[in-house]
Parts: sequence; C-alpha cells; structure tokens
Amino acid sequence: MNTETIKGTSNFTLNIDCENLAFEDDAAPELARLLREIADRIESGSMAGNIRDINGNRVGSFKTN
Repeated sequence: MNTETIKGTSNFTLNIDCENLAFEDDAAPELARLLREIADRIESGSMAGNIRDINGNRVGSFKTN
C-alpha cells in the first residue's frame, strides 16, 4: 500500500444508490460485497472510482481528497 497517497487525505466520500435489482430482495449482502471491494481498491492504492453492482451497473462512486 502506498501510504504517501493517504497522508494528505482529509475527506472520504462514498455514494451508493441501492435502488436497483441487485439490492431488491436483501440489500445487505450486495452492500457488504461492495464495501469489501472498495476497501480492497483503497488498500491497493485507488483513491477514487466508480462502484458497480453484481450486474455491472454503476451504482455510485468513492473518492478521497
């Protein structure tokens, strides 16, 4: 993990729209999957990006600044 990119981080913004089919029956498993994926991406050095549900639909974004 590149800690240099995290040192200057003062805000983290996360937006997930749970109003689609991937969240329909029980939102918890899909939301948990997305949060794990985001954590993995941040740990790998990604400081911003789009979020896609299990069906490949864009459902949000995250960013640090």
